[in-house]
Amino acid sequence: QGRQADPACCRRPARPPRTSARARRPDRSGARAAAPAPAADARRTRGSCLLGGLGRRGTSAAAMAALDMNSLGQYIRLEDHNQYQQLAEGTVSVLVSHSNLDQQWPEIRFDLHSTIGAIKDRLYRHGGTGAGFQKLLLKQNGQTLCELTPDDRMLGFFGVSSGMEIHIVDTDPYSFSKDGGLENVDLVEKYVMSEEDYERRENSLRAYKKKMREKDPYFTFLPENRREPKNKNPPGPESIEAFNIGDRCEIQPGSRRGTIAWKGANEGIGNGYWVGVHLDEPLGKGDGAIAKTGDRLFECPANHAAFVRPDKVTAGDFPE
Repeated sequence: QGRQADPACCRRPARPPRTSARARRPDRSGARAAAPAPAADARRTRGSCLLGGLGRRGTSAAAMAALDMNSLGQYIRLEDHNQYQQLAEGTVSVLVSHSNLDQQWPEIRFDLHSTIGAIKDRLYRHGGTGAGFQKLLLKQNGQTLCELTPDDRMLGFFGVSSGMEIHIVDTDPYSFSKDGGLENVDLVEKYVMSEEDYERRENSLRAYKKKMREKDPYFTFLPENRREPKNKNPPGPESIEAFNIGDRCEIQPGSRRGTIAWKGANEGIGNGYWVGVHLDEPLGKGDGAIAKTGDRLFECPANHAAFVRPDKVTAGDFPE
C-alpha cells in the first residue's frame, strides 16, 4: 500500500541548518561578537563618556574641554540614584542643619527605631546645643513637614525617609552659637603684644637682626637681597686729618671743584668717615642736609652739596 503523508501536527519541526565550527568561532574583528552583557555595557558607557570628546577632528580646544567636563560630570553622577540603596534596613540618611550655624552635616545616618530624645543627644555632638534646648523640624525640599515631638516617640513614626532634612532650632537664649559665636572668628579677641614687650624678648627676629647687624651692617634675612658692602673696611679718622674746613678741592668722579665745608662721620650717610664739599656748580645732590636723619651738616644752595670718601678728594689751589 502507498504510504500516506503525516498530518502537519505530527511532523517533526525542521532542524536549523548546522554551521561549522569555523563559522561559530567569533571573528577577530569583533563583527560577529555577541551583544554585551548589561554590566559590560555599563562599563563601556562609562568609558565612552570619559573619552567621548577626545580624538574628534575639527573641534576646538575650548569645545573639547567643555565636552570632557560634561562627560566627567555624567560619569560622576552615574550612580547618584543608588546612593541610598546600600543602607541597612531600618536606616535612613538625612541632612542635618542648625538655626545658628552656616555649616551643615550631610548624610547623617539614623535608625528609625531610635527615639527623638536619643537623636537629640546625638545631635548635641554636632551643633553643641543641649538636648533640652533643641527643637527638631522635619523638612523636605525646603518645606517644613512637622515637628519631631515628643521625645519618647521613634523616628519612624514621622515617616522619615532618606534625603530629608532635620533642622535644629536652638532655643537657648545664652547659646554659644548665637550671633556667630562658634563660626565668626572676628569675634575672638586676638592677643596683641606691645612694642615694649616685644623689644624685651631675646629670642625674637628683631633681636636676632640686631645681633647680626652688629657683625654685618648689610645683613638681611633673605640671602638674595644681601649686597656686599663696597668698602668692608671704611676709612677711619686718620683719613680726614689732612683736610681743613675752607680748603679748595677737586673730587671724583667728574673732576668737580668746590670748597670743603664739613668732615667727619654720620650714620645717615654711611659707616666710616666722609668729606662734605660745597660745589661751585649744581652738580651735587642736596643742600648740605641728610635726608635720612634730618641732620644739617653745612649750608649751601640746592644741588651744590656732595659727600664723598676722603680718597676721592684732592685738596689744592684750585681756582673757582
